[in-house]
Amino acid sequence: MPLRLRPPRRTAPLRLMKKFRFQLLSEWIAGHLAPCRVADIGGGKGLLAYLLDARGFAATVVDPLDQPLPPKYKDLAGVRHALPAGAAVRRISKAFDPAMAADYDLLVGLHAHGSNMKILEAAARYGAGFILLPCCVIDEPIEIRPNVDWFESLIERARALGFDIGRFELNFRGQCRGFFATGTRARIREAAD
Repeated sequence: MPLRLRPPRRTAPLRLMKKFRFQLLSEWIAGHLAPCRVADIGGGKGLLAYLLDARGFAATVVDPLDQPLPPKYKDLAGVRHALPAGAAVRRISKAFDPAMAADYDLLVGLHAHGSNMKILEAAARYGAGFILLPCCVIDEPIEIRPNVDWFESLIERARALGFDIGRFELNFRGQCRGFFATGTRARIREAAD
């Protein structure tokens, strides 16, 4: 069954944002998927996990480099928010291992170097959904060939693993195209009446 999502509500073209990729992605996830257990693979400081937790998700950063949350961030309206003293997110300070996917409903890779293929394989093995915004082939187990589009080759691999793929694009500079599948555990959020 093809994935059907509500189209974004836009009345005028938006200027590409320089930052805000975590805010935009958390808004997209919360607007399209029901709260679930999320692994933010390569999640760095954990702002995406923090924002998802605030929206009812149970997000965990999976990243070998243990970094503290940023002390503040701006929301999409440009309002600055200070994080409470002692704010933290769940964290696994290790490189992503596909067996970790058994504990999550949704695997997120926002520019997750060296983990994109692992995320696809793990999602297929454990029935997890995934969201990928791949930027490059750094540390991926593939042969780089001229004139082969990395993004499209990942989508082909996901389809070969049996996933029905949905595509999306976020409003930030840089590689902002993504694709996703719900697997058997992540659920599309029902439209409000």
